[in-house]
Amino acid sequence: MNSHDKRLLSLMELGRTGSRTDYRREALAWLDHELGFDGVVWGEGRQHADGVVHIHSAELRGRSERILADYGAVAHLDPVARRFARQPRSLQNVVVERDLSAGETVPVGECLRAHDVGQLMLCGVRSSDAGGLRWLTLYREDRSRPFTRAQTEQAAFAIPFVLLAEPDAPPETAPQVTDLLTAREHEVACAYAEGADYKTIARRFKVSPATVRTHLQSSFRKLEVHNKIALRARLLG
Repeated sequence: MNSHDKRLLSLMELGRTGSRTDYRREALAWLDHELGFDGVVWGEGRQHADGVVHIHSAELRGRSERILADYGAVAHLDPVARRFARQPRSLQNVVVERDLSAGETVPVGECLRAHDVGQLMLCGVRSSDAGGLRWLTLYREDRSRPFTRAQTEQAAFAIPFVLLAEPDAPPETAPQVTDLLTAREHEVACAYAEGADYKTIARRFKVSPATVRTHLQSSFRKLEVHNKIALRARLLG
């Protein structure tokens, strides 16, 4: 058995018996040795019915957390993000100057360059829960040292392996409905779940029926329910 295979077996065992903290430290050290990078985002999130990926958590190394907020403002312009949403396991090797410097992608390239990103590789996997995603984004500042073809091929195997072998996170308490909805959305949704119609709700809260409809559509989307029965169960138990 060669050293590469031994390393993979070691990571698999650590993923089975170790903590997430230890696993991520060892996995990133191995990836850095094999590929070389100066920044990384280890992300988890969920893809909703509209195709948009919402980030639940992101561990950054080598870059300020500000990059997430700045990138979030331009992510809708990024073809890399759209390709990831369609095929998360398809590795993307991106040179910022080459791939994000024309048309609507210009703000994306400017954002990444402002955070010292000259190149990146992105790859993910779908997790066990419906719509769940995990991904790794590897950054390089040095534009003169592109990821080689051999490194790209290795990353296409290594990143999904690392993500799939990661220990599951400790169970988290599900967010409360009141944490997901605005105060008015909650009021309108509860009134609707209790049987009031649009016009009654509109009169009660002194808004138009169209506004009631907008609040309910938002509540249905945020709570991931599709009918009044499911809404009532989520709100009222």
